[in-house]
Amino acid sequence: MHVIAFIAVLVLGTQAQLSLPGPSSDRIVSTHLKMRRNFAQGARYIQGVRQPSATNMMKMAWDSSLATSAQTYAATCPTGRSGATGYGENIRFVYTTAPISPLDGYAIDAPVYWDQQFGNYGLPSHTMTSSILASGVADATQMAWAKSKLIGCGVTNCGPDESQNNKTKIVVICHYSPKGNIIGETIYEAGITCSNCPSPTACESDMGFSTGMCV
Repeated sequence: MHVIAFIAVLVLGTQAQLSLPGPSSDRIVSTHLKMRRNFAQGARYIQGVRQPSATNMMKMAWDSSLATSAQTYAATCPTGRSGATGYGENIRFVYTTAPISPLDGYAIDAPVYWDQQFGNYGLPSHTMTSSILASGVADATQMAWAKSKLIGCGVTNCGPDESQNNKTKIVVICHYSPKGNIIGETIYEAGITCSNCPSPTACESDMGFSTGMCV
């Protein structure tokens, strides 16, 4: 049985919140798996163009160590990416004047927002280039990166931000392993679904049907 726990700490006058494995992390992972499954099965469209199926899409799972590193960085109330090289990193800033809802909700919404980058900016190639990274889809491509199989996220309420007319700043960070968005590598290998799952993994079956992901 999943149990969700909240730890509130005071960091430089800000309130940080860390959620351990439970319903919220399940929903974050589920959003990632839906995107990855659609790519794997060749059922994803980007700006009206059907994307090829994937031979090597790994199933993604929650990782508490990555969640801790993501929460640690979110608690610094950053203004940009950390630049860390040991894992992939997605970031979402929310500025609001509305009453603050439970912080997990912002983390749950973040991957939905990141997924929309494909529709907004397109995807001209499945091979990562510096121009693609700079085009506004870096969070979406990290979500879809076939070799990334672990994720952990953190979220922090940073309080009023003077640079944004004192709107409340919420920061969501997700860390991924192995790291994606590597220049020169493919987001995923196009071809017959599950035909190149890395050893010792094999294609996942659910009720007798392939999910298209390697486990």
